[in-house]
Amino acid sequence: MTPKPITATGNRSKRRYWIGSDRRYDRYNRSLVNRIEDLMDPSFLMNWRNLLADNNRGKRGHPYRTPNAFITFLAKLRAMYSIPFRSLEGIARIFARITGITAVSYTSIFRRIRKIVPSIPNSQGKPVDCAIDSTGFKITIRGDYLGSKWKKPRKGRSKLHAVISINDVSAMSFSITDDHVHDAKAGKELLRSVRDRIRRIFADKGYDSKSIYNSFGENTVIPPRKNASTRSRGSPSRAKIVRKIWRTSEKEWKESVDYGKRWHVEIYFSGLKRTMGEVIKANRPDYIVQEIALKVQYYNVLREMTYAY
Repeated sequence: MTPKPITATGNRSKRRYWIGSDRRYDRYNRSLVNRIEDLMDPSFLMNWRNLLADNNRGKRGHPYRTPNAFITFLAKLRAMYSIPFRSLEGIARIFARITGITAVSYTSIFRRIRKIVPSIPNSQGKPVDCAIDSTGFKITIRGDYLGSKWKKPRKGRSKLHAVISINDVSAMSFSITDDHVHDAKAGKELLRSVRDRIRRIFADKGYDSKSIYNSFGENTVIPPRKNASTRSRGSPSRAKIVRKIWRTSEKEWKESVDYGKRWHVEIYFSGLKRTMGEVIKANRPDYIVQEIALKVQYYNVLREMTYAY
């Protein structure tokens, strides 16, 4: 039987949903447009004087010439598109020419943005299934050629450790460290802060820690290392999982506990880097932490405004 030749043409009218998908792409596409419109809402320009008066009320020293709402607007632009501070001054001048507001220098923009303290509001409700993992952010935009040619040491990466809610794929809590901190060590401290909000915790073998197993017991869905002991040795729940894997196989154990849910954290990291970028331009450690945290904060807001189903 002669096989049919492969052609580049096809039925373009057919909607290309993957098998089992019930995503509403019309609603999804509208939400991707609307969420930027809502996040970057410039309605504060209509209430400029009142906002400025509120910010200057009780302030010591020279009064502000620009309200905090406009600084937050510029901070969102920088977090999403990695715009330099001098370019932000140019954007402020454009707003000044169009609306008649007072322009602000890049030095003032820098100082006031650095005062922003990123945070994620605590969600209320029943405990949910969560996944934890880490990802790296580049703290330099140079390539590897010069480093390999002149034998210069790499500046390394900054690691974002995040606990992701599997229900809505959003960050519940996060921490930022350098690339020398082990995942299990950072994860232990991070999980302690949201312990009451987690029903089951999913993670990869990098979080194979007895303290994590002891904290969540049978609700721990973390595959142990291959050389893990079947004896308790300080963690009966971990030993129970090891013995179950020995009796069957790791693949069957993963299927029985829905280990595939762990991929939601990878989906979150992928969307975070594609939307907010993965290059950090700051040099000081505290500024690096703030820039990554602002990306997580504003991406969480975008996730809340996205409707796919």
